[in-house]
Amino acid sequence: MKLTEIKYKDITIKVTFEKIEDYAIYHYDKNKLVIRKNLTKQILGKTLFHELFHIIITLNKFSVSYHGEEKVASLTEQYYTILKSNPILKNLIIRCLKND
Repeated sequence: MKLTEIKYKDITIKVTFEKIEDYAIYHYDKNKLVIRKNLTKQILGKTLFHELFHIIITLNKFSVSYHGEEKVASLTEQYYTILKSNPILKNLIIRCLKND
């Protein structure tokens, strides 16, 4: 199953995988997320957390300018590291999502 869209609130963000220089680019004005093709699973996982952060703050009109958006977004990549190092936590979160 390939990721083709992300739904958040009443918005659907189209997702494509393309040959680009950046790991990903979120085009908020077009509701489109472009992700670089052939990223490793680790880089893809971190990139998805990073881009989800951009989507969340954009659609909630939340400013993080005090610290800088990219600096704050880079912290979200640590979810990947935490979940990778804590399989019990990861499985608990997955179970919580399944019971929704």
